[in-house]
Amino acid sequence: MLFLHGHAQNLPVKGHIYDSQTRQPLAGVILFSANNQKLTKSDARGFFEIAAVQPDNKVRAVLAGYKTQSIKINTAENELNVQLEADGLSLNEVRIAGYNNANKTNRETAGAVALLTAKDISRGSGLSLQPALNAIPGVRMDQSTLSEARISIRGNGVRAAYGIRSVKIYVNEIPVTEADGTTRIEALDVNSIGRAEIIKGPASSIYGAGTAGVINFQLQRAPYQEQSLEASGLAGSYGLHRLAATYRSGGDKLNSYVSYGWQEYEGYRAHSNDMRRFLTGNFQLFPSDKRIITLMLNRTTQHSQIPGSLTAAQVAADPLQANATNLDKQAGRYQTWTRIGLGQQYRFNDQFSNSTSVFTYFYDLDHPLPYAYIRNFYQSYGGRTRFTYDPGFSILPSRFTLGAEFNEGLTKGTQYVNNQGKEGTVNANIDYQNRQYSLFYQSETTLAPQTTLTLGLSYNSLRYDVKDYLKQNQSGVKKFNPQATPRIALSHTFSEALSLHASVSSGFSPPSGSEIKNVDGSINPVLQAEKAINYELNAKGNLLQSRLAYDLALFKMDMKGELIAQSVQQGITVYNNAGKTSHNGVELALSYQLLKATDEAEIINLRPFVALTYSDFKFKDYKTLNAQGEVTASYDGNKLTGIAPWVMNAGIDLETRTGIYFYGNYFYSDRLPLNDGNTAYNAVYQVLNAKIGYKKQLGNCLELNVYAGLDNIGNKSYSSIVSLNAVGYGGAQPPYFNPSPKRNGYGGLNLKYLF
Repeated sequence: MLFLHGHAQNLPVKGHIYDSQTRQPLAGVILFSANNQKLTKSDARGFFEIAAVQPDNKVRAVLAGYKTQSIKINTAENELNVQLEADGLSLNEVRIAGYNNANKTNRETAGAVALLTAKDISRGSGLSLQPALNAIPGVRMDQSTLSEARISIRGNGVRAAYGIRSVKIYVNEIPVTEADGTTRIEALDVNSIGRAEIIKGPASSIYGAGTAGVINFQLQRAPYQEQSLEASGLAGSYGLHRLAATYRSGGDKLNSYVSYGWQEYEGYRAHSNDMRRFLTGNFQLFPSDKRIITLMLNRTTQHSQIPGSLTAAQVAADPLQANATNLDKQAGRYQTWTRIGLGQQYRFNDQFSNSTSVFTYFYDLDHPLPYAYIRNFYQSYGGRTRFTYDPGFSILPSRFTLGAEFNEGLTKGTQYVNNQGKEGTVNANIDYQNRQYSLFYQSETTLAPQTTLTLGLSYNSLRYDVKDYLKQNQSGVKKFNPQATPRIALSHTFSEALSLHASVSSGFSPPSGSEIKNVDGSINPVLQAEKAINYELNAKGNLLQSRLAYDLALFKMDMKGELIAQSVQQGITVYNNAGKTSHNGVELALSYQLLKATDEAEIINLRPFVALTYSDFKFKDYKTLNAQGEVTASYDGNKLTGIAPWVMNAGIDLETRTGIYFYGNYFYSDRLPLNDGNTAYNAVYQVLNAKIGYKKQLGNCLELNVYAGLDNIGNKSYSSIVSLNAVGYGGAQPPYFNPSPKRNGYGGLNLKYLF
């Protein structure tokens, strides 16, 4: 934030500089005059002062990991607000918000944290987060049609029968994850996401319950001093069409981003049509130098057909067909979401600050399925607050964080017999009142100039109140014992080339409201939450004159009570706790800036990158029991279901000063077991994607971006998302597979008018 006090050019300029997406103050920003004279540098609070405004009324703000910002100073304004954007090239140097660090870069942050920028997301068509998330080692997003998505981090969440489990997801620090731990991201317009931070493993010291990790999305904000209106269009294979309009205004008092999108996709398979309508608003208000207020508005409509899983024989015969039962029952998901969030950051003084947000979230769901027809209405409300205090100790300087999060949701659900896509007789009428809260604490202590000790603890509670109107005896309360989950991390920075981090953290993930039921619909009193303890070593740094960035993580996660789905009859799945499972792995991310357009001799940016994941996940103590408590099968020593031992994502980014750009990407997935017995496997597959485009500013008012892409260039047959532990009834083979699209292309045009 840059404040101009007075109107004469000889008066000093004072202000603060922030990260455009996270709103964190940025330290170490160097301000230069138009003739490259160093004027000043921002301090730990992002504050700076220039003795006098420059004669040309222009300065440049420069910080590693961020785009250089040219600032035009208007002496008629009382206050100016300047925000820097991450450049997408030096992500190791971008400041991390996730652990509420004191202006630390990713390289200096203990723990496995990955960053995605809008540029990373735009490497593909922009319809799905799958290409971007799969470029992060240890993170896996599976999606074959647009109707379903599954995200797992280090194997946690891969068993979700629907939606996303074990991963906590936020948008602008507002929980998207429902009170029972279930998340659906279909309501997010991928094109409106400006940044994402992904924390891998339990993040209990800041985010409470969760074994997989956290994804914190930030919606786009308007670039500083830009006012524009953009129209975009996209068309592609299988009847893909998208039109959108976006308004941006990066004013000094108000930053506004509003987008509306219309999207239709006929689908690769039969019965896989998908329609979306997106409306997104993101506003940032600067009422004073101490306060920032944000408002988020999001309304999305989804109409999706669900083609269902196929057997191996059906895939071989015709991968385009839909599951016969899904087709007969007209399976689909028809839903409208609305999210409203209001937040405030307030700095009481240089030592004490607060960040608070409140939200409400509701949707209506019309959901024909192969085994039932479901109509649900969901509404929730909650809030999150975080206080940060730096007492200014001269010995062992420390920074303390204390906060709380609350989320309460009510689901009013009615289930009918599905008569070929129409409601039949009512067979269930159940309300779920879910309440979740967490209290968290974290301290960061500087033991030496380059050594930091982090201690964290959260206290978490969850309660389900189930009211069954048709079967009163099945109403009841499922209350999980409160859990205290600690985290300790030690970090030492030797140089820019090497930072070492060690951490131990614990977490727990309770079953969702739909997973706590027995076969007869009653509450399972013995089902418990998954618990995990994670041991981790990280090495991060920049080599070869900062051109080579690396991030290496070695982890050992021991889990107890991992939730295992068991299909007992068609349409009915129950869950049991496995005894113990082990998740041991290695993750490596490399990025090399081979050529830099910022170098005087170069006219292009050329950056190859690779993400490599090795997972050695096994059952240590897991046996299935029958109704009499007798062991029916033992899976001790088997590979964990749904986990590929080796996954690699490699690519290359090329950008020229002339405006031509090219993005290429290669994804490899090892074979993975489809059932707990390890008797069936999803085959190895590899996918090659590419995108080429031309981006150019035409005069002072127009900006053009035209592009074309081709996915699955090799025309491979594969299934990204599979149905684990599927059961074939009546002697049929298990329907494990959801065929992904073969070779398909797209092209688009964006035209931006600058006011």
